[in-house]
Amino acid sequence: MSVFTPLHESDIKEFLIPFNVGELIRYSGIDGGSENTNYFVDTRDSEGQHHSLVLTLVERGPVNELPFFIELLACLHKSDLPVPYSIADRTGLALHTLKDRPALLQPRLSGKHPDQPTIGQCAALGEFLAALHKASCTGRLQRHNDRGPDWVLKSAQLMLNKQWQDDAVWLIPALKQLCDWYKTTPRLPEAIIHGDLFRDNAMMTEDKVTGVIDFYNAATGWMLMDLAICVNDWCVSLPGEDKLSLDPQRIDALLQAYATLRPFTEEEKSAWPYVLQLAALRFWVSRQQYASQHQNKAGVLIKDPDYFRQTFMLHAASANTNLTPHS
Repeated sequence: MSVFTPLHESDIKEFLIPFNVGELIRYSGIDGGSENTNYFVDTRDSEGQHHSLVLTLVERGPVNELPFFIELLACLHKSDLPVPYSIADRTGLALHTLKDRPALLQPRLSGKHPDQPTIGQCAALGEFLAALHKASCTGRLQRHNDRGPDWVLKSAQLMLNKQWQDDAVWLIPALKQLCDWYKTTPRLPEAIIHGDLFRDNAMMTEDKVTGVIDFYNAATGWMLMDLAICVNDWCVSLPGEDKLSLDPQRIDALLQAYATLRPFTEEEKSAWPYVLQLAALRFWVSRQQYASQHQNKAGVLIKDPDYFRQTFMLHAASANTNLTPHS
């Protein structure tokens, strides 16, 4: 992520004093993101053990809900999922303050972001998501999803009257069809979903998920939505192809691996084409909003909204196809 709050060596050394991680060896800011300040931090303890860590300063978002995220990640860590749980200090405190911002110290996860996901990596992702949903749907944790389907559809209608007027010819009927479906859809199975599991929020070593980060969009929501978000990023055409398209082999690998651990309901199978649309529309809206708010701001990564415009258009055009998850 981008460095919004610069830290000096003395700042980090003082921050580390309450933790059992030893002395600071090196640190470096992590560039390229849009929400929080993150630093790689390497330490060595008195026994010579090396610790690779990430120090995060929370710059925006639901700061008051940080205890929820800390508890969620602790729960997932206990389920043996590779997530950046918060390390507690010697008093048991996991949430700290640095430079007047909430600060978390977390383990650095291994692996690399998958630029061109393979069929095996998509299958591994499906297994991870199923394990995540099974772990998060049985506990007491709940969090309102402020970017759920209601927000998506209302925001899209506002965009239609402003930034998206040039798309009105095809977008008006597409939104009407989606809204009509949503008004009559049955309640779909829910859990705490990641909500943002793009390739740059996952680390892989060959065909194994070794880390999933950035849970700040996690909330109670349709489990199917997590899968649709992943399909829209992990299972699309690779660089060099002429136009955006879906890769059926990678989609099947992801969905079948998931369904092995959590079979889909009949309602989910029926809803799948529409949830794919909602997932694409959700990020078209949020990227458009973010791009408008942060134009010409140095050091802020602005992702192209047009990618999800094309993705939504692709799904809207094929809403009546037989693309459904396997059970």
